[in-house]
Amino acid sequence: MSRKSERLVNLVIALLATRRSLTKAEIFRTIEGYEGSDESMERMFERDKDELRSLGVAIEVTGLDPLFDDEQGYRIKPENFVMDSKGFSAPEIAYMSLAAQLWKNASLSEPSQRALRKLSGITHSIDIGDLPAIAPLMLSAPNFLNEIIDAISERKTIEFSYLDSELQVNKRKINVYTYFARQSFWYLTGFDVDKQDLRTFRCDRIVGEIEISKKSHSYQIPQGWQNEKSVQELPENSRATLRVRIGRGSQLRNIAHTVEQEGEHDLITISYASEIDLVTLILWHLDDVEVLAPESLRLKVRASLRSLVSVHV
Repeated sequence: MSRKSERLVNLVIALLATRRSLTKAEIFRTIEGYEGSDESMERMFERDKDELRSLGVAIEVTGLDPLFDDEQGYRIKPENFVMDSKGFSAPEIAYMSLAAQLWKNASLSEPSQRALRKLSGITHSIDIGDLPAIAPLMLSAPNFLNEIIDAISERKTIEFSYLDSELQVNKRKINVYTYFARQSFWYLTGFDVDKQDLRTFRCDRIVGEIEISKKSHSYQIPQGWQNEKSVQELPENSRATLRVRIGRGSQLRNIAHTVEQEGEHDLITISYASEIDLVTLILWHLDDVEVLAPESLRLKVRASLRSLVSVHV
């Protein structure tokens, strides 16, 4: 932990634990990390307050003397620091955490950090294994989600390099109509300016950055346009067979086609479109799930596990 982070943590703990407001002098004297001249400590404290507020930590500022307001005190009220958990079940709290994490690197970064900070103070027991399969899927949304949304809303043409079915990378220029997820993949659909035809693109095949035209309202989405045609043309799923411990793996069971009991485990079959997302979901369940088929999926899981081990050795 950096010295700055340690100082911020100590400041939060001190302002939460106190039963009365602390003066700056008391803060500078008791919290490690504030050093230097009075002026430098003042600047350091002001920066710390701004950073904590950006994370949703509300610092209450009060006057210490009712007759004089020249000296102020600081504290954090516990009721403003932790979300009230009444009325929320453990799965509901987990859903809210996942929703906040989905936007943690996007335009809602600060609101999501505030939400996550409040959620972290709730003491409900949360079993992430009981959440539906949509949870890890949501977290795999492409990092250019905001750019696509802005392009659609402002009718701006986009350009990108795309890996086609023949493994050739070509430049594409698209008037985007919609952006959606289906069967563990994210897609965008729009009018291909060069090919003069409606096309659907899988977002994980986009290579590099997306370029967005500066010109707004350069095209119109056809009135009454529907997305059914492009969705119908999407690829069929593959099929996997898994051995899942009884009482575990509810995410996988929710999307299973068949379930057959085998001692302390069940054999289940599921369909999947994205091998990467399925590997993530399997690893999410630790040793409660074993891949039986296909072999390519088994090898992918093993490779991922070896990679995890090498990182933590």
